[in-house]
Amino acid sequence: MKMNTHTLEQMFSLSGRVALVTGGTVGMGRACAAALAAAGATVVVADDADRIKDHGKLVPEGIAIIELDVRSEDAVNAAVAGVIAAHGGVDILVNAAVVNHNKPLMEITSEEWDFVQATNLKSGFFMAKAVIPSMQRRGGGRIVSITTIGSAHPVLHGNGAYGPSRAGMNQFMRNLALDYAADHITANAVLPGAVVTETISAAMRPTGPGADPSRHPAGPGYPDDVAGLVLLLAGPAGRYISGQSIAVDGGFQIS
Repeated sequence: MKMNTHTLEQMFSLSGRVALVTGGTVGMGRACAAALAAAGATVVVADDADRIKDHGKLVPEGIAIIELDVRSEDAVNAAVAGVIAAHGGVDILVNAAVVNHNKPLMEITSEEWDFVQATNLKSGFFMAKAVIPSMQRRGGGRIVSITTIGSAHPVLHGNGAYGPSRAGMNQFMRNLALDYAADHITANAVLPGAVVTETISAAMRPTGPGADPSRHPAGPGYPDDVAGLVLLLAGPAGRYISGQSIAVDGGFQIS
């Protein structure tokens, strides 16, 4: 994935690349899948059965959809093997699968804690192990994980399980960036702020600075705001960006 030219097309073209996006039927995952496909990549989105049933019809035409429980290592290995068999390999992985969780600490059960960590962190471990050998064979790759600004600076009360799961993913990206730099594999985390998606439950009424609209100088963000950065990190122009945690928050953290 070395950049051999400085033309705009070549800097951002993903022609000939294969991208796998977990959590890709909704919100930021779907927007990222659409952006990668628009740049020329062959895109496969993976999600659980319920989300595919409810949101799969919104995935742009031409993007393949597969069912996947990211909490199962066997399921991840089988899904990635299927993508490799169908398309020759995986060049780009976007970890967008997530379970949102907001609850006072004393009300969080150990089962809930484990479920959040398995979905938001352990899944990244499974996915990386499954795709990195293909990236190595193909001369490089890009791994991008979508987390949250709350992984770096707590901004909502009740994120005792969610925040650590996302912070762990940030650190995992940094470790991958170090371990696989020689293989031309980059790994980065994208930290959205108040991005409006259909996965945010109306029943969740968090408190804290992040819940105060006056603290968001640019107003709410949208999935396409995140997809643009993911497109940069996934393509030739992002070749020398690795091990970073980059906020997309409209200036919230400086307000």
